[in-house]
Amino acid sequence: MNKRAVAVIIRDGKILLMHRIKNGLEYIVFPGGGLEEGESPEEAVVREVKEEFNLDVKVDKFLFQIENQGRQEFYYLIRKFSGIPEISGEEKERMNENNQYRPVWEDLGKIETIVNLYPEQARLKIEEMAEEF
Repeated sequence: MNKRAVAVIIRDGKILLMHRIKNGLEYIVFPGGGLEEGESPEEAVVREVKEEFNLDVKVDKFLFQIENQGRQEFYYLIRKFSGIPEISGEEKERMNENNQYRPVWEDLGKIETIVNLYPEQARLKIEEMAEEF
């Protein structure tokens, strides 16, 4: 089973997400990506956030694990980071009219209103935990 490490980046009551437009579909996802060989989920989440948003992060703690579309996903809370979120790495290279990426800060207290935030199972868990952040 493939594994994916996911960042729940929180600052000042907001959560950093990835706004996507792909082949005419518009949706929002949690930043993260697949584990490389020999890499732990925690190492992968640090690398993925650097690659996607050009941020240097410190993992606060493990939050939860879910299965999504046949793969295990590991979610980590991140409250400490340096840099300004901007698209970088493969995402920047792959951007075109039909494939777009954009970092967005959303109000954590209103996460339940983001109807196109996927996966829904993770959104619901984070909604339940929001007061802890």
